[in-house]
Amino acid sequence: MGQFEFAEVEKRYTWKFPRDHGQHPAYQTEWWYFTGNLKTENDRRFGYELTFFRQALAPAILPRASAWAFRDVYIAHFSITDIERQRFYYDQKMKRGALQLANADSTLLRVDLGDWFARQENFAKNGNSAGAGNFHLHAASAFGQIDLVLQSTKPVVFHGDHGLLRNSDLRRDAAYYHSLTSLKTKGILAIEGEPLRVEGWSWMDHEFFTPIANPAMAGWDWLSLHLSDSTEIMLAHLRLADGSISSYSVGTVIYADGVSQHLSMRDFAFTPQSWWTSPLSGGKYPVEWKVKFLDYDLQLSTPVKNQELDTRPTTGRIYWEGCVEVVGEKSERKIKGEGYLEMTGYAK
Repeated sequence: MGQFEFAEVEKRYTWKFPRDHGQHPAYQTEWWYFTGNLKTENDRRFGYELTFFRQALAPAILPRASAWAFRDVYIAHFSITDIERQRFYYDQKMKRGALQLANADSTLLRVDLGDWFARQENFAKNGNSAGAGNFHLHAASAFGQIDLVLQSTKPVVFHGDHGLLRNSDLRRDAAYYHSLTSLKTKGILAIEGEPLRVEGWSWMDHEFFTPIANPAMAGWDWLSLHLSDSTEIMLAHLRLADGSISSYSVGTVIYADGVSQHLSMRDFAFTPQSWWTSPLSGGKYPVEWKVKFLDYDLQLSTPVKNQELDTRPTTGRIYWEGCVEVVGEKSERKIKGEGYLEMTGYAK
């Protein structure tokens, strides 16, 4: 990698934590995704998303006298789903990485965008991937706020080939991708001025890469679930412009003991059953799915159909990301669960 080139994703990465929860400035694009399903003491249910993006404008920082000079743009999306009241709220921010307006640490997870942040606390410094410590999340908007502490109960999960996930047969069309899938969550969620004590489970995704153009890609459907048998599942459904599903679609099963298993496209079926059309964008989203993998047979639905975010002012995208629930069977035993579904490429 030269001074004026971004790093490329081509071979296995050597992971070390807590360092690799932090930013990787050699790569052009990076994101940290937190999603979760929460409830109050009287079982009022909520979903939330807090996502941070870092986008580098150049491989190297050029010498400039102005304190406003910057290399990285930081973006954040924040949403709350109020299931009982059938309401979905979201907000977005974008700031330059200068003058302490926004920044990310490279030694641990610490991303700040004004008063929205994700910070790693009480972590192990011995490189043990299981010693993630706690994560403190905070975001506030006109509709409400979250102030949550997340504690990991399972080791870091590496998707694909030990964290190297290829998206196509194009050279460098890949990402480094790891997750914390079992984050016990407690804290305060305030909605329309009402502070509520909540608890539940969250999921954290972290990816970094240098993107390349792939005109064959139309969008993706990404699913994360916490199941009642203490198993988690991630499925990434890559849709191609010709209407087919990419053979690079993948999944990961995380068992109760923290051991994970990679799934290729032939190991699962993720099939849409019914659709919802957005009155704002006209996007037609599949909001009910059949999900089959290994000996699991699940039916997925969402309690709130309109969880669409128009983030064109910050990322140029309209996408659907919201809380979902599943019921079904595993080897003829009843299973239920909840999680998050993200769908892109359905609205322009």
